Amino acid sequence: MYLLLFTIIYCVVTQLMNMAYGPAMGIYLISLGLVKGFFSEELKDVFNFKKTKYLYKENGFKKSLIDLLSLILIFANSYSIDYEPFSLFEFVYIFFIIAIVYRFIFWGTTRTICKII
Repeated sequence: MYLLLFTIIYCVVTQLMNMAYGPAMGIYLISLGLVKGFFSEELKDVFNFKKTKYLYKENGFKKSLIDLLSLILIFANSYSIDYEPFSLFEFVYIFFIIAIVYRFIFWGTTRTICKII
């Protein structure tokens, strides 16, 4: 829940500061990647090199959904900053980028943050 709250606050701040698309997305993803990397126990926990079935059992449905919702909010926030209509190819491209970032980097961030707090 803390990740979702932090994401919403971050989205509001980026809208108020009128940040560009790149920094708004990059600062969030890099900072959470660093937090996850610093507080994870092993390298395979940082980049989620475990099987998807094991990751789902380890994280659970609620935490996995919060991670995905936070990532989608960041992409939606970045899209609203630099609004241009997507073509079908760009929509598919963004979908695959979200899936790859979620699977290999973002999944498990809530569990890592819960360990800190």
